[in-house]
Amino acid sequence: MISNESLPNNMTEPAGLMPNVTVWTPEIDRLCSVVARWIRLDLPGGTVYGQQRNGKTRAAKYLAGAISTLLGYEVAVLHWIIPEQQHAKQTEREFVQEMIQQSGSARVVSRDLAVLRRRCHTHLVDVAREAGSKRLVVIVDEAQNLSKSQFGYLIYCFNALEGLGIYPFFLLIGQPELENTPTAWAEAGGMQVTGRFFAREHIYRGVHINDIEEVLKAFDAPSEDNAPSPLANAFPDDYASGWSLAALAPQFREALELVMQKHNITSGLRLPMQYLRASLLGLLYRVMDKKLSVRRINSAMVFNALKETDFFKVMVYYVDDVDDSEDLLDEEGGLEAEGAMAA
Repeated sequence: MISNESLPNNMTEPAGLMPNVTVWTPEIDRLCSVVARWIRLDLPGGTVYGQQRNGKTRAAKYLAGAISTLLGYEVAVLHWIIPEQQHAKQTEREFVQEMIQQSGSARVVSRDLAVLRRRCHTHLVDVAREAGSKRLVVIVDEAQNLSKSQFGYLIYCFNALEGLGIYPFFLLIGQPELENTPTAWAEAGGMQVTGRFFAREHIYRGVHINDIEEVLKAFDAPSEDNAPSPLANAFPDDYASGWSLAALAPQFREALELVMQKHNITSGLRLPMQYLRASLLGLLYRVMDKKLSVRRINSAMVFNALKETDFFKVMVYYVDDVDDSEDLLDEEGGLEAEGAMAA
């Protein structure tokens, strides 16, 4: 696995109008609140699923950096990504080696599976201790790729960590087919898996039409070093006069409302982060190429920009037709807990 940490420090990001960084969204905020609530309740795990292109992996990275602050105490966090195994299933030995490596250890060479298991568990304990915590959160990304035997290993790992004095929490994140996993396990008598990892579920979705302005503001947020954003450098006069990306929110809302009206969508439509970012880039580069002012951007231009991203071909997957009452209850509970901690 190649991670950002393994790349040379002198490598630079490709130049562009919008840095390729994780941007805060209200949906990420809801995810963090829900997961913090689950951990406060001392649950063994939970599941988050959602459509592709909504930014689940980036949200997981944001969560990893924010969860200690939300909880009010240090938490060790690992982010595992499960490879696709449709054509070649990993053996348990290969799976354990992969997780050891993704946890930051190079000690993956051994023919003895029991030795590899011990190394994995010992390393996870060391990760928690280095963070000054007995709580370890393991984010299992692309969890729809987990095989039956790998679910069994997660339970084994959970029990081993508890035996070593660590309080683990396994958060499974994956695509919508992950929603069907509890039913399959229940039919097979696998209540341990259902009880450990699927006791609580959260649906992660794209940007709500009413949240677009907040997300656009986040795109414009200053970097950690307070350097001018590439957009401010690209459109100096507009930014100097007070314009910002948030000014495009009405145009995006009008364009999405037009799409919903044309396709008779009454329940709402979410805009995945990938398509929002791509449509923004398309708009801004077009304005630059034609030497127009960003203030000339209208809803028709936004509509065409969305069309160019091919969002309309897949938008049926992002119709907002699910009941989020359970998530709202979790959020409210999390906020109440945060208020209680602050009191």
